Amino acid sequence: MKIVSDTPLRVATLGGTVVLFEAGVPRTICDEIGFLAIQAGAKVYDEKQIAIEEAEIAEFEEVVEIETTTSPDAELVTALEKLMDEGNPKNFKQDGFPKAAVVNKLAGRTVGTDEREAAWESILNS
Repeated sequence: MKIVSDTPLRVATLGGTVVLFEAGVPRTICDEIGFLAIQAGAKVYDEKQIAIEEAEIAEFEEVVEIETTTSPDAELVTALEKLMDEGNPKNFKQDGFPKAAVVNKLAGRTVGTDEREAAWESILNS
């Protein structure tokens, strides 16, 4: 017997057997537990009777992406090149990018994440 429930359902027998049904997931079980599940609100699963719900038509707003093609700060790139040449693993994160505190110290200012990563990418791609 194949049973499906619209909501999460837990069926227990007097013998101590417990069967859990996930919402909307059909499950093949023995008839005894199937009848208990039906009494608890589940339904017999029949692929021929599945109703296809009409899909809601999604409305999307037009998204315009503006690319900024500003080159990274030359002083920052130079500082990162020196950092790369030193190769001290304590200056880098596990993903290979330099640590923010190290870059800020080299630059003598607070460098934003986007600016730091753009400068690092320009070094790696050159």
